[in-house]
Amino acid sequence: MERRSTLPKSESQTRVQSVERVFRLLEKLVMHTEMSLGQLAEEVGMHKSTAYRLLQTLIQLGYVEQNETQGSYRIGLRMIEMGGMAIRSWPLHRAAEPIMDHLASELGEAVNLAIEDGLEMVYVVTVDAYQPLRMQLNVGRRAPIHCTAVGKAALAHNPDLMRRLRDQKPVLQRFTDHTITNWDRLQVELDLILARGYAIDDEEQAEGARCVASPIVNHRNHVTAVLGISAPSAHLSRERADEVGPRIVDAARQISERLGYLGKA
Repeated sequence: MERRSTLPKSESQTRVQSVERVFRLLEKLVMHTEMSLGQLAEEVGMHKSTAYRLLQTLIQLGYVEQNETQGSYRIGLRMIEMGGMAIRSWPLHRAAEPIMDHLASELGEAVNLAIEDGLEMVYVVTVDAYQPLRMQLNVGRRAPIHCTAVGKAALAHNPDLMRRLRDQKPVLQRFTDHTITNWDRLQVELDLILARGYAIDDEEQAEGARCVASPIVNHRNHVTAVLGISAPSAHLSRERADEVGPRIVDAARQISERLGYLGKA
């Protein structure tokens, strides 16, 4: 007698609607300080009664809080705790944290770790600068891939990523007078990055800000993240950016080795 498979036949059969709705609510709350029930329901596309029931459960669990005066909703302490624990338990974070701390202390600049997601770079770990004049890069912040040091470092080491960018975003957005919007010029820049090992954002995303970054490679020889420093251009000149570039490359290599990278075959 033939045994019937109990495995789902399609992805749609594995999705639980209530779970999906809960995360849609949480995602919206994370992006806003506070939201009313009506705003939340409209943003996620569900009935207010459904949103209300789900929010009440999240309040009981501590993942959402309600403003007693206005009745609006915001992220709860438990959600913040879970986010912090999730980051600390991440192998990439454990491998990078001590090296990032040392780099921030040595250079006196903000150190960040970013990964590519949907042709954008997402900052997943940051260590603050050790001086008054500094840049703040919040965890979870997204940045364009073509005009940031972390993004260009990722593009330079992944031709498939560059092809996807050209296919999906044929026109490169300009953010400052220094943003590279010409494809040929961008390719020349990526070739230079590949040769020297580090990328520089020379006020390309924001005036008055300069960044240096180098890729982190895992045990499969794939770029898994990018390590960078960010600082006001007033004290991170273009000359100093090139001076610290090799130090960023070395720090990224140390993290790569902690992830199992053994060097190019």
